Amino acid sequence: MDYSTSRVRIAMDFSTLFFLFTVAAILAYGAGARRPGDDFIESSCKITRYPNLCVASLRSYAPSLQAKRSQKELVKAAVKVSLQNSRNMTVWAARLSRRAGDLSKRERGALRDCLENFDDTSEQIRESLAELKHLRSDTFKFQMSNVQTWMSAALTNEDSCLDGFQDVGKGRVKVLVNGRVQHACELISNALALVNKLAGSTTGY
Repeated sequence: MDYSTSRVRIAMDFSTLFFLFTVAAILAYGAGARRPGDDFIESSCKITRYPNLCVASLRSYAPSLQAKRSQKELVKAAVKVSLQNSRNMTVWAARLSRRAGDLSKRERGALRDCLENFDDTSEQIRESLAELKHLRSDTFKFQMSNVQTWMSAALTNEDSCLDGFQDVGKGRVKVLVNGRVQHACELISNALALVNKLAGSTTGY
């Protein structure tokens, strides 16, 4: 390698490093930048079991939540996040189940059961969201009781998915499903915590 080639390579290395440092700085600034509604979300998420995830999952709703500063709207947003994630999981699991050649018989059976659980979960969260959209002062307690029941059942369904994988070895599919289910359970758990807080209020509707 001649001297000029070496200089060019060194220059490219420094250029690449500068670019990476610049991108990292931008990302760090974006992650740390405060937006209207962040304080409301952070204070509300403190009651959840996974507050960091709660804040991260709701940040896209910050502007609208800031405008209303409503616990009901916050709960609706958390339930929406859970619902979208549950639907995405169903699509992901359905695609995975079609790769029959990559799965053992036990994995296929466990994944098939999970798909049913995911469908049930999505329906229960959907019913919860529909109820939250039509809360009335005269039926508030009854409606919130329904939402609590459905969200609790959704959380149980996600846990039940993992039961089918207990007899499956330490395969890649089990690891993937476990990770997805754990994330879903954390989102639903957070939403349920916010639901419970709203249910205990007297002015939530």
